[in-house]
Amino acid sequence: MKNCLFSLIILFTCLNLSAQKLNIGVKFQKTHSLYWENGIALQYSFTSFKPNQFFVGFDIVSSRIGTAFRSNALKQESYIGSAAWYFGKDKPFRILTKLNVGYFYADLEEEIFDELPNTAILLSPEVGLSYSIKNTPLVINLNSGYNVGLKGGGESPGTLQPFYYNLTLYYRLINTSKVEANNE
Repeated sequence: MKNCLFSLIILFTCLNLSAQKLNIGVKFQKTHSLYWENGIALQYSFTSFKPNQFFVGFDIVSSRIGTAFRSNALKQESYIGSAAWYFGKDKPFRILTKLNVGYFYADLEEEIFDELPNTAILLSPEVGLSYSIKNTPLVINLNSGYNVGLKGGGESPGTLQPFYYNLTLYYRLINTSKVEANNE
């Protein structure tokens, strides 16, 4: 997981020559009536396509740094790629929509549970609100989402529930619009 994260940071850093924005942050996610999963989030916007409106991203959330931290709750991770659209370009308060695709893994630990499903492909739309704090590089996103296509009858992992909500706190690492404004 550390190697994957390190590779993604290097990739996004190399791409910053054409970036409009690169945001990195922490994500706090709660499955409705179940686990807290916390982790990291990256968002990237390109100057060549809808800058500051269209973002691609990658998130890693885990119950290991949430509900399962120092408890006997199941340890599970989600690796999520996303495409987000922010309405109201260059406004501090914005509505956003997001489509996530990813992979879910639950570590069931004991051999007795080997027959139970512990992985799933994720597909989830999200809707939310975003607020860019004036004169700071901080952005706050509050979203809710729904995991689509979960199989019933014991074919999906039991801890993967459809409805979830999250809070993401981003820090803008790259903001070329400010750099360009200072050069003029």
